[in-house]
Amino acid sequence: MLWIAMGLVLLSAVYANNYYSHEAIAIRLIGWIMTALVLVSLFFFTTQGKRFWVFAQASRAELRKVVWPTREETVRTTLIVMVMVIVTGLFLWGIDTFLLWAVAFLTA
Repeated sequence: MLWIAMGLVLLSAVYANNYYSHEAIAIRLIGWIMTALVLVSLFFFTTQGKRFWVFAQASRAELRKVVWPTREETVRTTLIVMVMVIVTGLFLWGIDTFLLWAVAFLTA
């Protein structure tokens, strides 16, 4: 029943948006924001909405358990990654240049 109610709310919002198309966009935007709030509220009363809420709470609890790296560790790791990308890029550029030279030598 809640899904049907949500569908009716959405259809009435689309109809109202079309009916009041001559009104300012700001007024219609307020209507859409209110519609979204009603739809989200109805969603949280459905079975899927309740399961989503439980999942969100469990995710939040797990996120609090995460040990985040310090600023120094983050900077050090970023620099290591940047150096490795540059080294790998230069290595691949060297291989590409050598292969280009070899193909040009063999076809000339």
